[in-house]
Amino acid sequence: MDITKLFSTLPLTGEGIPPRSMTRPAGKPKFVKFLPGDNGEGMPETFFEDPRTFKPKPGPHGQIQTWGIFPYHEDNVWDFDGIQMMYRTMAHQFSYDDRGGKPWPEKQFMDVLKDRKREQLSKLDLADLDKKDIVIKIHLKLLQDANGDPRIWRRVRLSAGMKIGVFQDKVLSPVMNWVRNLHCYTFTDLRDGAVFGPQDASATDIMHINQVGYDYLPDDKYMLAHLFSKVGDTFAHLYDYGDKWHHEIEIEKIFPLEESYGRVQILDGKGMCPGENMRGSYRYQDFLKAYDTDSYTEQIKKRREILDCPNYKGFGKPPSLFNIDAFDINQANERLIAALSSPNSVRAGMKAFTMPINPTADDSRMGKLKKGQSIQREWDYESYGYWQETTSSTKDKRSQSACAACGKPGGQDLKTCSGCRAILYCSAEHQKVHWKDVHKTQCSRKYLKK
Repeated sequence: MDITKLFSTLPLTGEGIPPRSMTRPAGKPKFVKFLPGDNGEGMPETFFEDPRTFKPKPGPHGQIQTWGIFPYHEDNVWDFDGIQMMYRTMAHQFSYDDRGGKPWPEKQFMDVLKDRKREQLSKLDLADLDKKDIVIKIHLKLLQDANGDPRIWRRVRLSAGMKIGVFQDKVLSPVMNWVRNLHCYTFTDLRDGAVFGPQDASATDIMHINQVGYDYLPDDKYMLAHLFSKVGDTFAHLYDYGDKWHHEIEIEKIFPLEESYGRVQILDGKGMCPGENMRGSYRYQDFLKAYDTDSYTEQIKKRREILDCPNYKGFGKPPSLFNIDAFDINQANERLIAALSSPNSVRAGMKAFTMPINPTADDSRMGKLKKGQSIQREWDYESYGYWQETTSSTKDKRSQSACAACGKPGGQDLKTCSGCRAILYCSAEHQKVHWKDVHKTQCSRKYLKK
């Protein structure tokens, strides 16, 4: 963990910084092992229990968040002490080594929880749930209208067999209007608190992973069907480990097999997505309350603040035409089509903004590229920097993809475009339609010349 970066994200200076806590949970740990000099100060009490028999406790709403590690607020959001976590990391970062040395006690505990969940999932009989279509309602928590109803929500039909990572990248992000591959995220099975997230994630906010559950199972290995079992079940989605945008996703309908065709459809929605980097659900709750009572002039200023965010760079209209409570289903469908028509995002090279001292210098975050990967830079001269992201021109693994035309997850039945060989289709019919409507302008020039 880069402590310098972590400090830079904290709005605390001087007397605003709380002292380091020297308290620790009572008793001896039942499973984890400490190195000399570490007595567990700043560590949640849960880690002193035995992970082999640990039973997480639900919060006020009967749901289990973040593996059940943390206590809860009254609104069912988990409670953590980020400052004491930081102090703990600073005190012991040179003692523990998760990559071959003595692992952190927290990792010792989490590895057992993950193994237990992995074994449970390996024995789970989905009873064809993964072959059925579902209707889900996604809403941003803590943001309610005057009647107490969700102020920002989307309703979508799709296959329960879609991989969780594909869902986040190619459906949820474009449907909500979050920027693809910009921030880290998690999904939580609220029945037992198990957490799923992006493998090899490289976004800056990964430094806050301890605040969102310490570790997770790779979301490209499991399906939406692994997160619920019946109508009425809910699972959680957290976007951006720093800002923390809390979503809840409810299963409203499960279609029978004979009525399931796998296509992704946006059915309805309400409210514009918050601006990226607007400091999360709690701060945006205050933002909306102030907006509702502001004068027209002040409302225009707040609209400009939203439109200055990365996810609204392409809005292309004056603030007076931005309706904070509207939902443009046509724009959402355009974003969805574009996402489905592209390869999966490369989590090891997530989008980041850089303000270089020397514009020609190599970026130290680039790392080693895999076959078909390249670095894409988009300069933003007004901000004196550029956006950088690793992209891929090779097709996704069939088990971790979906039809570029309809979004159906077909596994080994998906067929590759014979031109660019970068995207997949569930049928020849869908390939023909998609070629005419979308892919003809995307496919390789070599193929177009034939």
